[in-house]
Amino acid sequence: MNVRDYVLKVASRCNLNCSYCYMYHHADQSYRTQPLLMSEQVVHAVARRVEEHRRGDSDAMVRLTLHGGEPLLFGKERLIELVRTFDQVLGEYQLGLQTNGVLLDESWIELLNRLNIFVGISIDGPEVYHDRYRVDHQGRGSHSRVEQAIRLLQSSAAGQRIFGSTLTVVDLSCPPETLYAYLRGLDLLNFDILLPDHNLQYPPEQQEDAPYGKYLARLFECWLSENNPGVQIGFFEDAIGLMLRKSIPNSFWGLHALPIAVIETDGSLEPPDYFKSCAPEITKQGLNVLHDPIQSLLETSLMQQILEPEPSLCSTCRGCQWKEVCGGGLLSHRFHEQNQFDNPSVYCADIEYFLACTAVALDTHLAAS
Repeated sequence: MNVRDYVLKVASRCNLNCSYCYMYHHADQSYRTQPLLMSEQVVHAVARRVEEHRRGDSDAMVRLTLHGGEPLLFGKERLIELVRTFDQVLGEYQLGLQTNGVLLDESWIELLNRLNIFVGISIDGPEVYHDRYRVDHQGRGSHSRVEQAIRLLQSSAAGQRIFGSTLTVVDLSCPPETLYAYLRGLDLLNFDILLPDHNLQYPPEQQEDAPYGKYLARLFECWLSENNPGVQIGFFEDAIGLMLRKSIPNSFWGLHALPIAVIETDGSLEPPDYFKSCAPEITKQGLNVLHDPIQSLLETSLMQQILEPEPSLCSTCRGCQWKEVCGGGLLSHRFHEQNQFDNPSVYCADIEYFLACTAVALDTHLAAS
């Protein structure tokens, strides 16, 4: 199995200080030793290694996502040079960028459109909820600036062309009905959700059984009730696809892995960065694109557990009725220092509740239609 999806950490720092961020406020603090920005030397090495890795994979469309930190801190001139290098070495590829939106203005939108870079923006719902966590280094909320960035993207042909989707981390204090109404009120048709980066070592605080499962079920009902096929929520669509026994490469759901390679500003070649929420330097494999091929990452123990998820499932998961759909959930959510990933997900009860409700809702919806 080849890597077709890459996350490039072009900037190791961020202009926001989100309290839940796995990069800066979890177990791994290795960002402190990283160069602030990816160098030209590393950019060239990335291009060479990606092209080297995809040889022989004739059907491969390589997808690269610029990330951070905040990728817009990389700067316009460096970005232009990066794209020029990728064009020369890779030829055909897809390039995206996940931003907090704070720095996004008309000039950035024009440049990103010219460079054919698609944009995703992180927003956590209405201002009172978003600004509880997503603040800058002076403690000021970022909501107004992020919403303005979304409006800018929506208000021009260039922005509409490159605007991909938004991403929201689930906050139990924000009612799902409120969240859905807010996102749809922004005229968003494509948005996605994430569960917070908890695991068994660092579990969430919760006062009831399966609170995230109940939240997801209510949010799913909002989506289903609107009955608008133009509204896409990837988290839900992937779950439905797996319920219908489709093969969907995915990081969260199912037993069909989506191999993702992360490349840090210094060229370090690593597994997905959400593992940074588990333990210090857990993603460090001693690999670097300056001297190691992409294939070497696939041969590491951690990547093998991602690529072959079924053998790593604990006994509870192997006997579960939802195994083929859930696949044990995101591997990092199963971590504990005593037995690593040999556990059910910290969200096991939530996933089970959500999938059971979703199955009933789907049956009812399909019967009615």
